[in-house]
Amino acid sequence: MFEKVFGLPAHPLVVHAAVVLIPIAVLAAFAYVLVPRLRSKVGWVLVLSALSGAGAAIVAAETGDRFAQYLGGSPTINEHGGFGLDTRNMAVLLAVVAVVLVVVERARGTRRAQAPVYDQRDQWTNVGEPQRDSSGSTVLKVVSIVLSVALLGTAVGAAVSVVRAGDTGARMVWEGR
Repeated sequence: MFEKVFGLPAHPLVVHAAVVLIPIAVLAAFAYVLVPRLRSKVGWVLVLSALSGAGAAIVAAETGDRFAQYLGGSPTINEHGGFGLDTRNMAVLLAVVAVVLVVVERARGTRRAQAPVYDQRDQWTNVGEPQRDSSGSTVLKVVSIVLSVALLGTAVGAAVSVVRAGDTGARMVWEGR
């Protein structure tokens, strides 16, 4: 990829995009799963921030490898690099799960909107007959629940990895290692 931007090392510049976008995706993931009425508004924020955060993490990991080679490597740099790779992996996983969950939820919403709704006193149903699931598919509901749990888990993992990578990087800069 690239090693320098305007004569400066690219890694310290690029890494800030990941440090901002991944926490936005994490917050959007929690809002999407825990506040269902916000899903229509938060879904696009979740998808865009997760995808762009994953892209930024990939570029940050690549430029970090180049920067580590330039600096000559050390145990501290290797530790930071490991946390950076964890961040990249968790950000990519977060993006994949977020996109799939939003697509599944949109499909469930479309099926709900198309499903006919009958009143219990309608001439075509028996009184006391259980109403069918309006989502149109129990499978989609189960998949949605599993993906929601996976999204929260990957969001926590992405948040932890960003903090660990950022902490070790900041310590190297400010403590002069």
